[in-house]
Amino acid sequence: MIKNNKRLAAKLGASLLAVSLSCSAFAVSIVSFNGPAGEAYIGKFISGIKDTAALKGYKIDVYENQFSQAEQDQQVQQVLAAGVLPDVFVWWPSDAVAGLGSLRALAKTGVPVLKINQLPNDQDKQYIFGFAGPDDRLRARNAGLMMVEAAKAAKAAGQTSFNVVAVTYPQSYGGYGLSINAFNDAIEGSDLTLIGEVDEGFGQANGYKGAAKVIAKLRNEGIDFVYGMDDAILTGALKAFEEAGYEMGKDVIAVGTVCNGDRQLIEEGKQYGTTLQSPLHEGQLVIKMVEEYMANGKLENYLNFTPNPSVTAANMETVALKGYDGKAYTIEELCSGAWTN
Repeated sequence: MIKNNKRLAAKLGASLLAVSLSCSAFAVSIVSFNGPAGEAYIGKFISGIKDTAALKGYKIDVYENQFSQAEQDQQVQQVLAAGVLPDVFVWWPSDAVAGLGSLRALAKTGVPVLKINQLPNDQDKQYIFGFAGPDDRLRARNAGLMMVEAAKAAKAAGQTSFNVVAVTYPQSYGGYGLSINAFNDAIEGSDLTLIGEVDEGFGQANGYKGAAKVIAKLRNEGIDFVYGMDDAILTGALKAFEEAGYEMGKDVIAVGTVCNGDRQLIEEGKQYGTTLQSPLHEGQLVIKMVEEYMANGKLENYLNFTPNPSVTAANMETVALKGYDGKAYTIEELCSGAWTN
């Protein structure tokens, strides 16, 4: 009788273990609030987060806004009003300050919130369990160091003027302050001097308008270098410089970040370099962090960054990164701009 009970207990234990494993493998549901898929970087981010969620058997709903915090706030209200809550919210605010009310509303539901792309600040860190995304400081620092490298080469060739202008994100955007401060730190002590900046906004059109303004304002002082807070902005800026009569790569040396511009600009020497911020990795990292949180109830690291190597004409054919899915990706697959041959 005792032996039979032991056998029964063993069978029940095995059954309970199977049920437990089955429950732990149950699909996680995620709601992600982010910008539009039509923008190249965000489009690849969405591919990364959706494909990796599918790989893990997770359900994910993505709400896109057109870089409008008001639109994103409305989407949050609609999701909360529906009354069907996910296991995790993913929060990429259009404006971290203006969107604080919506983030607070998400957190009040009791559903954990992962902030992405823009680093946590003193106001919002109490509402999130962690961060996943790019290191704004590192990418700007790498851009600054590349510019210092380019300036040294220019000086060796006889150049005597090293004035820099910057075309940037809006100053209200979370990554602006971190980026401009890190860039300034990187060029400190070199011959480079930042003489002006303009924060017209995201994308090529705003980069063009912003550069036209800064050229008109500072041309007489001499502009020798231009730093783009991302390559999409920089691509528009370079067009404005060329229309103003500058020969890029000769009269003005350009350095960008994010790798969402045009490969041809680097190949032709119009842009000295950029840094590889992979949106595919960013999307994959989000799911990796959700998986870790759901398994442990916390993250090992509160801040989790994607890699950010520098890219120039000298190494662009050999740069590759391993994804969080274990696959190796070439630069053409990782850059979000016009990088396919």
